[in-house]
Amino acid sequence: MFKFLKRLFETPSGDYGSLMDSRDPEVHLSQTTINTIVEALRPILLPAMIIEQSVVENDKLPQLPAGSIWPTNKKDKPLHYQGTISSNEFKVVIFQHEDGLKKDHTNLQYFYFKKNQWYELEELSPTDSNLVSDQRYKQSNINSLPIWEEIIHRYPEIHKLIVKLAPNHPWTLYKRAKKILCDKKITQQINGYPQWMINDIDFRKIKELTFLFQIEDLNHTVVHYYFTDGKEIQQFIQRQ
Repeated sequence: MFKFLKRLFETPSGDYGSLMDSRDPEVHLSQTTINTIVEALRPILLPAMIIEQSVVENDKLPQLPAGSIWPTNKKDKPLHYQGTISSNEFKVVIFQHEDGLKKDHTNLQYFYFKKNQWYELEELSPTDSNLVSDQRYKQSNINSLPIWEEIIHRYPEIHKLIVKLAPNHPWTLYKRAKKILCDKKITQQINGYPQWMINDIDFRKIKELTFLFQIEDLNHTVVHYYFTDGKEIQQFIQRQ
């Protein structure tokens, strides 16, 4: 059946078959070959921060502009404060509701502030202490590399080298080299390269944009990616 499906979907040039073979986990690649790509990737590493949820014991509250009211969804249900993520240039205060995004996109709301706006922010107290989640965002430093498909568009010379060294298994070679430099599976991140869950992005649309962060909903069904052109925030959404 597998061979039948492979023949059915294979293009005349064999592209589909090559891609299937490229992702074979049993492929043997020499350590020398892998190390060559590791060294080629080092110069394009970007600093980033992985976002994880963990139990927070302090009583730190969200900071929003003076006069703000606690966020609610379109049914007027109050959202839960999930925490604040920040870089040297911005901070983002994030609220979500456990009902998820399937029927109400307002169940995830974020408030983005550039560094020059931080002085305007004040702590906002909830009407109910249970609206502050016990499991809040924690961030830690990591290295970041693009997904394979972005390497093809952003760094064609590195892509050519990978294909030259492993013409039948370029994706596998990249994956193994990337794992040495970036060993964490990431769904939530600040800065670095976006970690797309699905390869359905037109990279021409994001070529001139700066990646800010990506965050997923509480039910792990949707990942939101945020970019900026220096003036406005642009959002992309992928369902897992």
